[in-house]
Amino acid sequence: MSVHETNPPIDRTTELQSKLYQAAKRDPSRCFHALYDKLSLGYVLQAAWEQVRKNRGAAGIDQQTLAEIEALGVETFLAEIAQALREKTYRPQPVRRVLIPKAPGKTRPLGIPTVRDRVVQAAAKLLLEPIFEADFEGTPSFGFRPGFGPQEALAAVGEHARAGFRWVVDADLEQFFDTLDHQQLMAALRRRVSDGELLRLIYHWLKAGYLWEGSVHGTDQGSPQGGVLSPLLANVYLHAFDRAGQAERSFVGRLTRYADDFVIQCGTREHAERALAWAQEQLQRLGLRLHPEKTRIVEDREGFDFLGFHHRRVFLQKARRASHGVIRWPSKQAQQRFRDRLRRLVGPPLRLREHWNECIGALRKYLVGYCQYYRHGQSTRVFRKLDYYVECRIARNYTRSQPTGKGRKRRSWLQHLEKLRAWGKLPKLTQLQQGPFRAYRGQAKVRWRAV
Repeated sequence: MSVHETNPPIDRTTELQSKLYQAAKRDPSRCFHALYDKLSLGYVLQAAWEQVRKNRGAAGIDQQTLAEIEALGVETFLAEIAQALREKTYRPQPVRRVLIPKAPGKTRPLGIPTVRDRVVQAAAKLLLEPIFEADFEGTPSFGFRPGFGPQEALAAVGEHARAGFRWVVDADLEQFFDTLDHQQLMAALRRRVSDGELLRLIYHWLKAGYLWEGSVHGTDQGSPQGGVLSPLLANVYLHAFDRAGQAERSFVGRLTRYADDFVIQCGTREHAERALAWAQEQLQRLGLRLHPEKTRIVEDREGFDFLGFHHRRVFLQKARRASHGVIRWPSKQAQQRFRDRLRRLVGPPLRLREHWNECIGALRKYLVGYCQYYRHGQSTRVFRKLDYYVECRIARNYTRSQPTGKGRKRRSWLQHLEKLRAWGKLPKLTQLQQGPFRAYRGQAKVRWRAV
């Protein structure tokens, strides 16, 4: 094995990020003043383009797609962006707003920037992330950070439960991304960034507005969900809350936050009530409020939902004792989302019969992703129930699609269910659970942090 295979070469963007991270780590009070000129560097824009292309995504209000840009030439596209940034003629465009389902009968607004804006935002994120990541380390924040993910947050919850923190403040911020105060966010950014041009550019992104039903609407507050930079800005905004929770652990309890969803684990109910009052006070200073219907205090033996899992301390019959910590499995809401998605994938009866391979292929792809996330827990029993639902749904739809006429062979859906089971080729969560999966992204080392 050669030296280059054991130590892969470090690209220039990673080297730049490493320098920014190390400088921020050495001096926690340092403000960075020369960042805007690095946005137009060719290798930074190229790295930003690769991230945008990898994440795919739909077109913005200009209807320009990734495929069209690749057909016209990526180099020309990036050169035009670099020139606009150098000449300071670049202006963000409003995002295209769409509504995506969130809960039964509810939707969530999603903002889709243009590809051009996504590339520039990705370039800004490449520069800002190492600086603020030096501050985020050691805080209870796990959402949208390099090298971290939901599994690390779930592991932290399990560790705190095993340590005896049985009372939980199960909290959720109300319309977090829609109610961010722009002035407070800019003040939080200025704590580390003094580059006026870059700060003005971020402010223009916040004020760009959105297109809805043919009209452009302004944005006085909030950051659009769907923007490349929005998750980082959210973490910057809530960093004061994270830092206060970490500094006052003995008073507050054990805080674990993932984006706008967080739990505080405490030793007693009185401790949990004190932690809830503290959280309300801290968030009020940031102009935020807790969702009144989704925030509660509960003992972990009653169970609580966090990051799609239901967590509960259960009684182990074989051991004749309660579990040492909480165990977890897919929550009822996650199971309902699975059923809703399955109905859309399988489609109406005739579509299933005429496009069998396409439907089963899409189903397998979805099941792999679902299993990849929810297999990190005690999910086998739930997986069996969902597998049975998949079999029954497909058997019923296939039965309804039977041809009519005198010569038809009428079969019940139970007969089709037996045939499907004998066939043995339907994808199942319980089978996928045993198979190999690619490495979980949260466990990967961040190269610029390790350099």
